[in-house]
Amino acid sequence: MNLRTLKKLSKRAAPLLPLLGDRREQFRAEHHANGNNFIGGTLIMARKHWERGRSVHGDCIRQHEVKRPARDGRGWIYMAPPDHPRKGTIMVGAMSGYYEPEWDEETVWTALESIVSCHFTDWHPEHDGTPTLLRRLSTPRDVLLAARDMAAELAVPA
Repeated sequence: MNLRTLKKLSKRAAPLLPLLGDRREQFRAEHHANGNNFIGGTLIMARKHWERGRSVHGDCIRQHEVKRPARDGRGWIYMAPPDHPRKGTIMVGAMSGYYEPEWDEETVWTALESIVSCHFTDWHPEHDGTPTLLRRLSTPRDVLLAARDMAAELAVPA
């Protein structure tokens, strides 16, 4: 997945999230130069979008960071997945915590994907607590179809 795909999937997931009971505030991400918005739990594997820079240390600091020696022999060149979404990506956020509440945010796609995967996962205590998916959720299309089915179930009066 790349940042452009994440933005498009978030736009498609935005109307489904309130139907599934998520009451957090939806808003659009600002330009990443401000550094205000963060992707959350989504890992962007398209290396075209990874942040690049130079470091004097050879140790990897961030998760999924890749380092190699610089060709000129001065330090290291690093690449790391992006932390910030594209401008305009739809996000959800709310205050969380009790004694010291903090702002918590993620993309709408990440929120929808976690709600759907939790709904369609069965935890078997007799099988060492290993999770079993009750429905195929391997592609974004599968996740969106499952979310629509969940919304239809919730809309039907009991």
